[in-house]
Amino acid sequence: MANKARTSLKAYTRILIKIGSRVLSTKNGLNYRVIERLCDDLSLLKDSGKEFAIVSSGAIAAGSAIMPVSKKFNALSKTQALAAIGQGSLIRAYNDAFRRYGHVAAQVLMTREDIDNRRRYLNIRNTFTALFEFGAVPIVNENDTVSVDEIQFTDNDLLSAMIIPAVEAQVLIVLTDIDGVYPLDPRIKDHGQRITEIIDIKPKDINASSSEAGEVGRGGIKSKLQAAYRASLLGVPTVIASAYQPQVVSSILAGDDVGTIILPGKSRKLTQKDHWISFVSRPKGKLVVDNGAMKMIMHKGKSLLPCGVVDVEGNFKAGDPITIGDSQGRDIAVGLSNYSSDEVYQIKGANTKDLCAILSKECDEEVVHRNNMIVKKETP
Repeated sequence: MANKARTSLKAYTRILIKIGSRVLSTKNGLNYRVIERLCDDLSLLKDSGKEFAIVSSGAIAAGSAIMPVSKKFNALSKTQALAAIGQGSLIRAYNDAFRRYGHVAAQVLMTREDIDNRRRYLNIRNTFTALFEFGAVPIVNENDTVSVDEIQFTDNDLLSAMIIPAVEAQVLIVLTDIDGVYPLDPRIKDHGQRITEIIDIKPKDINASSSEAGEVGRGGIKSKLQAAYRASLLGVPTVIASAYQPQVVSSILAGDDVGTIILPGKSRKLTQKDHWISFVSRPKGKLVVDNGAMKMIMHKGKSLLPCGVVDVEGNFKAGDPITIGDSQGRDIAVGLSNYSSDEVYQIKGANTKDLCAILSKECDEEVVHRNNMIVKKETP
């Protein structure tokens, strides 16, 4: 099974690669040797018809080397300033490395809000499509300089999983400072043998893994497995491997026994829209429903009608993602609302035949249509 699965990687033409701060950074700044080796490898593969996008950390670390400051500060503005200082060095390193082979790197910076908004997310996908048509290599990173809620998505591992549909990647490769997944932390003695293959990864498997990160990294192996889990729900395999191995991407795509491959199971594959609703968007509000509506949603596969809504929480617009909860306080689904929070408040508990009169306009019968809803039990 493992050999067959790895051999299938040869056929993939669009690959998303995530590489983290720990392997991209040294005490003197960026690790240019790692970047150059990676770009050498990818350039030769591009010449054979492969396409790549790279989610790259390193801007804050690069800025810290250019503008040394105390590690004790906690001010968000200073971290954002270091990202602004270092981002130019990071994209320049990729451009210089790819230019030797006649290829071009393209900087793509995004915030959590960019991919949280459905319209902006689809526009990002269109941008990736155009970049691939141009033959460029997108270099993706969080726009730390203008992030306002927090300086991170959580980490770039999860950012890479979130943009798989936008990139339309067929495989995710996570390059780190270890050569795969181990039963125990590989930085301790007697950590066991490398796990070569994981099939149908589950959240319980992830929770047993370490979340410890390196000095300049975030997340550890746990976040990498979380990214692999989300990729698997799209039917996309993930390979976790060492960035220090020469021609590591070529070896992976040749089907060699490199790193750990995480394969999707046979459970229901999420569509790109369902994946966005489940894992990318952040609910802007919540609707509480009665027991009748809860049963129709959970067990009958029905849409949410106004008559089943008993309470409205938060402030949201039509088209925004919202959570649907029952009267016991349990979240049962997420979906896209056809109405604003003010409109739902006006029509909650009403019969569908009365909606147009209440709102004085033509309107949908459903508050959340079943096609735009993910029931919690449907997310593996």
